[in-house]
Amino acid sequence: MRTLLLITTAALLPAQLPGADPIWDFAAVGGGSFYLSKTVTSESAKASTGFRTGFAGGLILGHEMHRNIGGEIRYLFLKNDMKVSGNGESATFSAQSHAIHYDLLFYTAPPESAVRPFIAIGGGGKYYRGTGTEPAYQPLSQFVLLSKADQWSGMLAAGAGFKMALRSGLHLRLEFRDYMTPLPKKLLTPNRGAELSGWLHNFVPMLGIGVTF
Repeated sequence: MRTLLLITTAALLPAQLPGADPIWDFAAVGGGSFYLSKTVTSESAKASTGFRTGFAGGLILGHEMHRNIGGEIRYLFLKNDMKVSGNGESATFSAQSHAIHYDLLFYTAPPESAVRPFIAIGGGGKYYRGTGTEPAYQPLSQFVLLSKADQWSGMLAAGAGFKMALRSGLHLRLEFRDYMTPLPKKLLTPNRGAELSGWLHNFVPMLGIGVTF
């Protein structure tokens, strides 16, 4: 965790172009949080598992190194409960996650433009937490156990969006991210004989307000 923070903080401090003024911005964002479900198999039967639709909110500290390249360190809280469903049954379990990552932003318009589209790519870590109370019996436990556990996972981030100037120093931002991590099997624990593998895709559309300084 300390290493991740040191790396991302250092990444925000590259050299400016000669004669350029530093451009920093701070923003708050919020939006929805959606996952693609995964299929878990046990013998000849199948079920669907993953995380339910939820919400997200976070903070961003950004720095523009050049006219068309910037970087951002981002924290995001995501509330999505775990789920498993199949054979006419279903179960859920309260859960949340915390994402910390650094993104590079590539702008298609200069800083003085009223609207600045960008694409983003980066990475960091995601902390998954099961926060519910484990029941004596969970439906579909022959496939997967929804567990009260926690797990750190490496994370890739990719997306796009735009910033729109509102007035001096303020901007609106609309963006989309795909957060990709390996399955957190300490939380979504496949039972003996069940097969569950692959990566999770967490789609997060966000709207935010930022200030440049």
